[in-house]
Amino acid sequence: MAGFQVDSDTRGVRDNHIGAMKPISICKLCKNEATLISAHVTPRSFWEIDAAQPPPRIVTNIKGVFPRRIPIGVYDQTIVCEPCERSFSDYDSYAAQLFLNRFNEFEEVRDSNRRLTGYVLRDADYRSLKLFAIAILWRAAVSSHSFFSRVRLGPFEEKAREMLLRGDPGDAATFATLFSVWDEAQAFMMDPFAERWDGVLSYRFYLGRFVTYVKVDSRPLPEQLAKAALAQGCPLHVISRQLAVSKDFRVAQHILTYEINRRRRG
Repeated sequence: MAGFQVDSDTRGVRDNHIGAMKPISICKLCKNEATLISAHVTPRSFWEIDAAQPPPRIVTNIKGVFPRRIPIGVYDQTIVCEPCERSFSDYDSYAAQLFLNRFNEFEEVRDSNRRLTGYVLRDADYRSLKLFAIAILWRAAVSSHSFFSRVRLGPFEEKAREMLLRGDPGDAATFATLFSVWDEAQAFMMDPFAERWDGVLSYRFYLGRFVTYVKVDSRPLPEQLAKAALAQGCPLHVISRQLAVSKDFRVAQHILTYEINRRRRG
């Protein structure tokens, strides 16, 4: 794979004034003919977390793609036109502001043994956060980039598109969304993947230190997870996770070790 941009398949329309061919494609959101732009699936702000730190390392087990640092992230020119990309701006900006600049406003939640279990914020904007999660999910599903190749929504893809067009976040059970954070961890990005909670399908998306989980299933979440899901009029819960003891860390460590050994052999 050459680089981390995907270009659109286009056809040309001649501009009679200048005699040039103007590339035209179909926007996957509005379905209109338009010039598509380079757009991020994961908002760029989550790749530029701290100027004093190196950019997040991309970690993936996709064959032939090796760990690397990408300062501006993964982007794709096959998804949307500029007006549709702007329609995501408020959701993306709100989430970035909340998690990257206002996380110190969250209250710590501890269990009876004083162990940190999560964080809570009383006044989160349900609509903006929910549409942020749905937008990431939908963009990943329709992206032509190999980094998102494991995201397949089936009939839920069109449902997500229609909700984005209407600006409709749905109720808490529709594309139910949860968030977690790695405590004291350096930011990294793994490619999103599907997982099942008691048989209920969801997708996991990495946002530096933060992780978003989005249910893609008509069945409800298991009861304990449903209590932590984003909901209208309820506090926002962010689950605390320890990277060093997580399966994610073991997977990332294995991939990075493989890449180091591969380069030594090369």
